[in-house]
Amino acid sequence: MKAPLKIALLGLVSLLQLTACQTGKRKVNDKTEVYFLHEDINQESFGGLGVEWGTYEDTDKLIEGGWDLVLRHMDHLGAARVRLMTNYDWFCQNFDDKGDYDKSNDTWTYNYTNKYAKNMIDILEYCQTHDIDVAFGAWNVIGNLYGDVWNMMDEVTSDIRWAKISADTLDFLVNKKGFTCIKWFVNSNEPNWLGAPGQSKNFNNTYEKWAQGVRNVRKALDDIGLQKVGIVGGDTTGFVGCEEYLINISKGLKDKVADYGAHLYLSNITIDRGEMRTTIEDLYKRIKKNDKRLGKTIQANIWEAGLIDGKTALDCQTLINTTNYAVRMTDYTLQSLAAGINGICYWDFDDAMHFMYTNNATTPKEWGMFSSLAEASSAKQELRPWYHTTSLLCHLIRKGNKIYTPVLSNDDENGNFRSIGTVSADGTQGGFVAVNAGRKTVTKRFFLADEVKGSDKTYVYIFNENSYRLGDDGYIIPNYVIDKSINNEFKMDIPKSTVVVFSSERL
Repeated sequence: MKAPLKIALLGLVSLLQLTACQTGKRKVNDKTEVYFLHEDINQESFGGLGVEWGTYEDTDKLIEGGWDLVLRHMDHLGAARVRLMTNYDWFCQNFDDKGDYDKSNDTWTYNYTNKYAKNMIDILEYCQTHDIDVAFGAWNVIGNLYGDVWNMMDEVTSDIRWAKISADTLDFLVNKKGFTCIKWFVNSNEPNWLGAPGQSKNFNNTYEKWAQGVRNVRKALDDIGLQKVGIVGGDTTGFVGCEEYLINISKGLKDKVADYGAHLYLSNITIDRGEMRTTIEDLYKRIKKNDKRLGKTIQANIWEAGLIDGKTALDCQTLINTTNYAVRMTDYTLQSLAAGINGICYWDFDDAMHFMYTNNATTPKEWGMFSSLAEASSAKQELRPWYHTTSLLCHLIRKGNKIYTPVLSNDDENGNFRSIGTVSADGTQGGFVAVNAGRKTVTKRFFLADEVKGSDKTYVYIFNENSYRLGDDGYIIPNYVIDKSINNEFKMDIPKSTVVVFSSERL
């Protein structure tokens, strides 16, 4: 954002009246009251928020100093988890099928020193150093872009070589390189994807083939002592994929997976009407009927999160430069967490990671929070609005925090208001976030009952088209600092299409 949108506080006071006072803990039947009480806890230990930050297809295309820019923005984002996907054929070489049909005696070598592997390792080194949990995996079987040179497409991940390559790679990264930040393995991307018209279903994939691949990989990882690396349960796309894969997993594969994971790209109307929450809640209940561990020792995660309105044929998102995208993605997050989702990775971090290949041309997939590409315009290289809201969420709703979702915090007369509260496990940090997705100003009174120790100031962030403020470093700063504890009652008139964040700490 440019300097003119750094609105002065004086211009906001008449629009947004804030008060602070002590209050009791009794709920009343009043839709202006948003109280986060101890009995409203719906998650005892949150998994964390983060981004897709995968191996770059060509780091040579970055601007000068681009990697330093990437790391600086990641430093400030505060991600707790990262989904890091790569392609095996970037470092698998010298394939020899021995001229027969016996895949068990095929051989190949690994090159972990080329630019692709180096970038992958650079990302993992950052995550290891910064205590970021990683879901690591490969997009699909070898050859899906350049022809079936390994003859793997028919069997996809059930091919015995997939488990061998996966285990060898994780053996190198975890056992030899020490990247214990890798907590999950992704057994191929979106196995239920239908592909383009006339294209076979994700290169002949079926649930049965994918499930056999999971069994093969699980055994291969166990054999090399990597029991602590879990396998993402699904990584499917859309609610249809959840129906096909996640329900089946809960019935017959739950002992082989470490979570229930999906990709959800949803329409604006699904978010605005609050339908995302109710749909996830229904699915969550159905899975839990088959797997009583859900919400306790096994969790549900969204591994790619985004909005579908504005998506182009070249897989770009035309709305990511708008404040409305940022507001809706915040709403998306609140509905997800209220429904029981334990962690989210947003798609995605940097435009420079991925390209669309058409007619011998490459086009960057513009879905990111900024672009580090040399070919990108200066406007695209700047941070987009949804980076700032995501940063606030990552810093406020931290790994291990409790999540509070009171009934009245997710409703108003039009069903356009959502809110959640959060407090760290040690009680030293906390706050709450709310979204008014409606077309009218709403008045709300907030109260976070569980004590946040040492809280003597409250930092208030107001995000909409006119109100969010950026510091000289380009990152978001508070609109208000109130000399009151976060455990006071705060009354606020929240304008339409607005995110508000109250925090015990500067985020």
